[in-house]
Amino acid sequence: MMPRTHPRPGPGQPGEPQPRPEPGNRRYRATLSAAILLCPTFPLMSLAGIVESLRHAGDYGDQSRQRFVRWDILGGRTTSSCGIAVEATADYPHPATFDYVFLIGGLMKDIGKVPDRHNAYLHAARRAGRTIVGVCTGSFVLAGQGLLDGRTACVHPYHRAEFEAAFPRVKIVSDRDFEEADDIVTVPGGISILPLMTRIIGRHFGPQGSAKTVHQLAMPVTRLVGALDGSGLTQKLEISDPRIQRALVVLESQSARNPPIGELARALGLSERHFLRLFKEQVGMAPKDYLVDLKLRAAVWMLRNTARSVTSIAYAAGFSSGASLADHCRRRLDQSPTAIRRSA
Repeated sequence: MMPRTHPRPGPGQPGEPQPRPEPGNRRYRATLSAAILLCPTFPLMSLAGIVESLRHAGDYGDQSRQRFVRWDILGGRTTSSCGIAVEATADYPHPATFDYVFLIGGLMKDIGKVPDRHNAYLHAARRAGRTIVGVCTGSFVLAGQGLLDGRTACVHPYHRAEFEAAFPRVKIVSDRDFEEADDIVTVPGGISILPLMTRIIGRHFGPQGSAKTVHQLAMPVTRLVGALDGSGLTQKLEISDPRIQRALVVLESQSARNPPIGELARALGLSERHFLRLFKEQVGMAPKDYLVDLKLRAAVWMLRNTARSVTSIAYAAGFSSGASLADHCRRRLDQSPTAIRRSA
């Protein structure tokens, strides 16, 4: 459970935190503090979501002093998934000096490269009664350290199968932005970090503080999903239901493996019948037809940009054979795979 705090008095009101000199430019007593642990190849979006939310809550207007909020990136220099490196601002202060400890996971190929001192710090934070937040694949790290035993984890649909295989005893949800389980919170990543940060800031500073964050960082609910240009299958979808947004992510990431629709519906907390109806309303076609389009877009790209055989491309895109790919190309695009390749 996240710390339950009373809203802080605003500047100029009775009880306002009094300035206290600190090293560097941190001249004020923070009323919300966060430690951030970065894993190798972490996503910058998750870090930005945390820091920008804290920044807007931590000072007046658009100023960026750590006046009422304090945060530190612990450990050493860490390279993100896009190659940009981020320097630490502190070593490993005692976790009792923070309210929250955020762990941002990295790419799955690097999940085993989490520094030992990060893992030790997580356990120290647990003993100190701090709230630990696992972001993105940070849930894998927490589960690997035994910190999710007996709890429920919120895992991105993209990683659900991998998490279930690795930690079959941890209950999983994928139909929400975050999951609180006692003093452990898990967030699937992406923009899901923003609702969590709004909740945290609201608990410390009241609705006025969270409203400022929402105003500064709000994103439209709709998600525009575009197909590969030039494939003949280009479309722009306006998706307003977050469950269908998550379904598209799963279908796009696992199209070559033909994910079972029933399992996908259950993962989203829906019956298969309700899911099929909702998907058709939002996307304009059935999930199986959307899967075929995804496979065709992948196949068209490979036909135009690689020298692989038609049969090899068919298998890579998720079709059962080269003949199946050719049949779908003719029916959907009115061209053969060979003609598509020649037109590149």
